[in-house]
Amino acid sequence: MRPIPGIERVNRFCYPTGMTRLLRHALVTALALAAVTACKGPEVASPLTGTTRYLCCNLYYERTKISDVGWQVGTKVPFGTRVRIERVRRNAIEFTPEGHPTLTVEYKYGDASTPFDAYVERLLPEQDPRGKLRKVSAKRRDLIEQGLLEPGMTRDQVMLARGLPPGHRTPSLESPTWTYWQRRNDTMIVYFVGDKVERIAR
Repeated sequence: MRPIPGIERVNRFCYPTGMTRLLRHALVTALALAAVTACKGPEVASPLTGTTRYLCCNLYYERTKISDVGWQVGTKVPFGTRVRIERVRRNAIEFTPEGHPTLTVEYKYGDASTPFDAYVERLLPEQDPRGKLRKVSAKRRDLIEQGLLEPGMTRDQVMLARGLPPGHRTPSLESPTWTYWQRRNDTMIVYFVGDKVERIAR
């Protein structure tokens, strides 16, 4: 059967060269964005949304989306920084610390040990944690502000300096050891006797 004159020309007009590729790229992009949103979980109604709290401990970020593993690299947000909670999802929280961009912390490593709500309460307490350092020496306070540890520090002081230890290796804050990650494959283990640091190993 001979082609009907003009059909090919109409097809080219309706679907210009490259349009199919463009549509395919747009579809892939939309699916990727949907996957990212799904990973964070749906937004949930929370009394925390729109409220102001404090950051429990020093927090570092290289990108605006980080996880609860708490790598100690990038820009530091100091403990005690006031934050505005923007959005709460099923397993992530978005907040804006004063002087920094909005950050998203995804809760990936502690589900089995600590419920997400309890993790958020520890990460963003209502009270300014700097009040815990009123009776601490200037030397130790300086170490904590720099994110450094030394034997004799309390658990609270370690948390201020280094953050919440990831739950998959430290299932309880009462554990005799806390494991932190400086970066991928670079760990630090803090050994406690009672409430005090006995030694630090890397």
